[in-house]
Amino acid sequence: MGRIFLGLAIALVGALVVHIAVVFTIPRVAENNAWGRLSRIGPTFRMVRIDPLRRQGTDAASLDLGAGDQDFAFVDPAFITAGCRFSLADGLVRVAARDQTSFWSASIYSRQGDNLYSINDRSAVDGRFDLLIGTHEQIVAAQSLPAEREDTAIPVEIPAVEGYITLRVLVDEESARPLADAFLRQVVCEPAGGATSSALGHRAG
Repeated sequence: MGRIFLGLAIALVGALVVHIAVVFTIPRVAENNAWGRLSRIGPTFRMVRIDPLRRQGTDAASLDLGAGDQDFAFVDPAFITAGCRFSLADGLVRVAARDQTSFWSASIYSRQGDNLYSINDRSAVDGRFDLLIGTHEQIVAAQSLPAEREDTAIPVEIPAVEGYITLRVLVDEESARPLADAFLRQVVCEPAGGATSSALGHRAG
């Protein structure tokens, strides 16, 4: 009987130790999720480049693949990728590009990393990257206003106030890299009511 109680006591102590370890680990894990890493690269409403995770080593080939906080394990080297954190606390957010490119895909995530929405050039209006992001109430209010004649923005309703978007542009051959890079650099990520001139300053790079 005593052995049974001893075994139960050891199990309870072990469970308590594991619980305490998990509690202390959660903040560190949260800081290293995609939201946390993007926050260390740039402020909210700024498109920033996301590079593939570097290979181990200090040779030039390894260093060319990325640097420091901009290294992300989920990035495909066949694409040039950028990301932007945003907040809907003050209203709608527009993420758009003036120019077009051969292939792009975008995904919107919650702050916790849940995939809320995905789209690519084949399902966009005229292949243009132009998203108007908001909560249900914000999108409904926006749709009640007169639409602009040439507005190509796709309304995206998400169940979150904070989130981030990643945009990937395919580089099918090395000669296409400068064009893909130029496309990402002119993408804007800003509150929908912001001035166009200020949007031009929020570029990936």
